[in-house]
Formats: sequence, structure tokens, C-alpha cells
Amino acid sequence: MASGIDSFVDAVRNVFANSEDARAQARGIAGELKVLLARPDLMQEIAAKADGRTGRIDLHIDDEFGHPGPGFCLMTSISRPAGRTGGARAHDHGASYVVYGVHKGAIEQTKYTWAYEGDLTAPVLKPGDCFVQNAGEVAFFLPGEIHRTTALGEDAPVVLRLEGQLLDRVSRHTYDLENNDEARLYG
Repeated sequence: MASGIDSFVDAVRNVFANSEDARAQARGIAGELKVLLARPDLMQEIAAKADGRTGRIDLHIDDEFGHPGPGFCLMTSISRPAGRTGGARAHDHGASYVVYGVHKGAIEQTKYTWAYEGDLTAPVLKPGDCFVQNAGEVAFFLPGEIHRTTALGEDAPVVLRLEGQLLDRVSRHTYDLENNDEARLYG
């Protein structure tokens, strides 16, 4: 019998094989991720794949399927410090999209948009939608969307992330919100 992660990967490959549209793919993958998150044995599978390692754990890397080109990744992070404050910098995923699913705990997602304030030559990043993702909930960010993820609570959340494209193959940005500036270009 296939593991939950293996079954999920097969379903994701099917989504990629049947649609080239990023939004349709992200929606399809989000539905499949909800199924995976509900599996009672998911933490045991993750622990087995982690093999004692901490930090970023790539649960599956696929070089055949993806968007906008071949190569997608299912990953998680292990052993983030409890009570961590702050969170990731505001960032985008370039021409790719990312689907986030929370297995345990909660995260806050804040979206940002560009807006003009007086000086029409220099837009600024403004916070937009902000929502909490609890265990079992899934959200996705389409190509070019800017967002920030923050862990909530004292216990480290367990979040699975499906990168529609291996992000080391895509130009993407982080943003310095204090100075309203692009902080770094990756990819």
C-alpha cells in the first residue's frame, strides 16, 4: 500500500498532467493537500523521511512535473523553536506558486499589495488580507503574490509546503517592509 505522501505525489503529478493553468493546479493541489493533512499517520511518515534531521526537509522532489516548468517540491520544516517571534520576511515566489497546509498548530499569513501614496513614482507595500491557518487548513499564493508567514503559539507548527516549481530555479524577491524596499533577489 502506498504511503500518504506517495499517494499525494501521484495525485499532484496527475494535476500537473491535466492542466497548465497555475490557478487550476493550485486549487487541485490544495484539495489533495487537505486529504494528506487529515492522515493520522502523517507525522510518522514525516519523521521517517526526516531520518533524525532538523530544519528544512524535502519530502519529495520531482523533476518531471511542475509549473511553470518541470520540478516541484513537497517540503516541511522540523524543530522550529517554540515561541518563535517574527516570521519569514515578506516575499514572493516569482513565476511559481506555493500551497501551504498546516498539519499541527497555526500560522498567520499576511498578503501585501503595491499602492501609491502621494509620490506616484514610488509605490509602497501595504498589508492586505491577513488570516490564520489552523490545523487542516490550506492556502495558496499565485505567481507574483507577496506574503509573509508567521508561526503562532508556543508550539512549533507543522506546515507542509508544495512549491509548484523548485524555487532555486525561479527568480523571486524578499522585501524590507520597514524601509519599503526590495531586500533581496533569489533564484
